[in-house]
This record gives sequence, structure tokens and C-alpha cells, in this order.
Amino acid sequence: MFDLNALKKHWQTQSALAVTLDPSRTTVDHVRVDAGAIHVVRSMEFPLGADAVVAEPEKAAAQLSALLAAHGIRERRCVVCVPPAWALTSSSDVPALAGDDLQGYLELRAEREFPVPVQELRLTHGTCGLPDGKQQLTLAAVSMKRFGAVEKMVQAAGGRVVSLSLGLDRCVREEKTATLHLIAQTDHVAAVVAAGHGISVLRAFPGTADSAGFDPAGFSREIRITLGKLPGPIREAVRHVRFDGAPRAVQPLFDQVAQPLQTLGLECAAPGAEPPPAAQAAAARFLAGQPVAFEFVPTQPGRWQSVSRHLDSRNRRWLLGLCATACLGLATAFFVRSSLENRLNAEWQGMRRTVGDLEALQQKIRQFRPWFETAPQGLQALEALSAAFPDQGEVWAKTIQFSGDPMKVNCAGFAKNQAALMGFVDRLRARPDVQGVQIQQVRGENPLQFSLTYKWEARDAK
Repeated sequence: MFDLNALKKHWQTQSALAVTLDPSRTTVDHVRVDAGAIHVVRSMEFPLGADAVVAEPEKAAAQLSALLAAHGIRERRCVVCVPPAWALTSSSDVPALAGDDLQGYLELRAEREFPVPVQELRLTHGTCGLPDGKQQLTLAAVSMKRFGAVEKMVQAAGGRVVSLSLGLDRCVREEKTATLHLIAQTDHVAAVVAAGHGISVLRAFPGTADSAGFDPAGFSREIRITLGKLPGPIREAVRHVRFDGAPRAVQPLFDQVAQPLQTLGLECAAPGAEPPPAAQAAAARFLAGQPVAFEFVPTQPGRWQSVSRHLDSRNRRWLLGLCATACLGLATAFFVRSSLENRLNAEWQGMRRTVGDLEALQQKIRQFRPWFETAPQGLQALEALSAAFPDQGEVWAKTIQFSGDPMKVNCAGFAKNQAALMGFVDRLRARPDVQGVQIQQVRGENPLQFSLTYKWEARDAK
């Protein structure tokens, strides 16, 4: 029986670039799966924030490309996390819909809830479980302009966006206790309520606690309003507040709002060490094949994931077994053929020297065979030509060439006068083994210089 889980694990993506867009910088981490755990191979950053990327994606792409080239990183799959403040969110009950019907429902709610045309938004959703067992749906939307700028930056740098989310994966914990997360950045504070393995609500408040115009009382009032709009089971379960985000922004926020929040019955935990960039957690889930919170890039199953999904039935497993058997048969046939070839090669190596000696002997035979032919046609053709010359020496030859089959004879020579030359030609034409006598050239006087050709065909060769 084939282990499909092992097959999926073997062909799963092993590394990616975790790109976190913060308000003041962009962090790039090269993460890799090693022995089932996520390891950060290298961390880098360049000083362009999220809004700067949207304004000048080409400039950001140039800096990203130069950063990857400087560190010799060839990985181009990018898991991107954008600021939560970019998102518009809305919550509702989970409808009994799926596929295109669910997408139509989300678009209809986006038209009703958001002040932006749905054509200008990229939509996604997440669900969370309520303490009473019911499910809540949270709709999130990001401007297509911002989404397109991020994709343009990555593509211009030679990469590919395989995941884009709001960077809230570290807020989604396995325990069922509802928790309020306050994520402080240099230009906003995001309030996230995580419950039931999902996100129940997300709100972003402009400004930071270290700015002069920050109002702790007003911020606490907004938190109270946010909690008041939660479903009753979740509102009653929220008892803890976690502070997270940029160090220089999160500590002032804790100092100013911890006391007002405690008056609401919330237990505030002091911020700890600076957390890793948000995209690291998203990349860990992506590489593990787990869903990323508020994923805006539709999941595209890989080639081997598609194959394994198609093999989930018994009949298809049998088909895979037959294919494997056929492949095994082919492999066996190639093995037998290779064995025969190796044996024949060994035999050839044993006789190679003898064959070489025989080939050398054959070459010598071919070289000297014309001198020992049974019918010496060259001598006969030479005899026929010499018989046509006059006895008194009035015509004599300079060069004689034999070539071809039937033999073609080229003769060049000299004659004392025209009559002697014509007599020589007439005697050649009179011979039965001479055909097609042609005078090529005659020039000069006393002696005449001539050249002629004809074909010689043996009549009495033995």
C-alpha cells in the first residue's frame, strides 16, 4: 500500500521568503523546513515601509532584488504579510454555502458593509468557533491597488507571491480561550480578538501611544465598543489582553492603556521581547501545508498534491499499483538488457585485439588488391592505346590517365604534323574496345600539342 502522506511530505515546498511589510521597513527572512521544524536561514531588511511600497513599487523591487543578490539567495517564492490596518473587516454568521455561492455572498456583504466598490477589493474570509459550538465568519478586504503594488514589487524582483495575508497567524492559538491582541505599530494600533482557532474581529486605530495626541481614555472606550459588538459567548470569554508589535510603540501603549483596560475586567500581560516578523509565522503555516489566516492568494495545489488528491479512492490506488508494476517491468527489462550489453561488451574486450589485427590485414589486402586483379584491365587498356601509336615515332604521349568504370582514358601528347595525329586517332577509333574518341585540344606547330579522351571497354578480358 502506498503511503500518500509520505508522498505529500516529500514533494512539499521546503523553503520560502517571508516578507513582512511594516509601516517603516520591509523585512525579508529566508526560512526553510528542516526535520519538520522551521529555521530562519537569513534575515534582511530595507528601509521602505508599506505605504512607500505602494507609492513606488519599482523602487522597492530594485532594493529587494539587490538585497537577494547581495546575499546570494535564489529562492523566489514569497509569503507576504501586509499591515492589518490595510484591511476592511466585517463579521456575520457562517452561511450554508460553498464555492461560487459563497463567493457571491461575500461580494454582496462587501457591497453592503464597505465604503469601496467591490471591484476594487480583494476579498477573503476566515471562521472561528464560538464557545457554544456555532461558527462565525469574518470577511476581510484589501484594496486591489495595494495588492497590485505588492505583487508588482515581488514580480519585478523576480519573485512570485504564493501567499499574502494580514500577518495574524501568531494570534491564532490552539487553545479555545478568547484573547484580545493589541498590535502596536509606528502609525496605528490593531485590535484583534482571536477565538476558536480563528479571528473574530479586527479593527485598526490610527495613531500611536508615543504621539502627543494619543487619548488613552478614548482608546479604551473604542476597545469597550469593539468588545460590546462581539457575539455574547466570545465577549464573555475575553479576559486576557496581549500586547505585541514594535518595541518603541508597544511599551508606551501598555503604560497608558493597561490601567483603563483593567477597569474593564481585562487582565493585561506586559509586553515581552520583540516578536519575530509576522511573515515568519505565515511562512511556517504555508510550508507545513496549513491554512494561513486571511489568505488573499487562492490556494493553487501543486502537481504532486493534485496527483495525491486524485489517488484518494481505492480504484485509483489499484491503478497506481498497476502503473507501478508496469514501471517495475520496464525497469526489469532495462536491467536484463543492461546485463546482456555488459556481457557482450566483456566478450568484445576479449577479442578486440584480434579483431584489430584482422582489420589491419584487411586494410593491407585492400591496398594491394589492384596489383593482383585476375583481369589486368589497366594493362590491356594501355596495350590498346600503345598499339595505335605509329612505329616511326611521329606521335608520342606525355601523360596517360585511367579512371572510372567503364574506364575513361585521358591522353595528352605531341605529334609532328596533322596527318600523323589524324592517323593515330583513326587507328584508335578503329579498335572495337575504344568508344567515343574526342579530341579536346590541338595547338602549336611542329610539334602539335594535343589531348584526347575516350572510353575503353574490355572485349576479351579473362
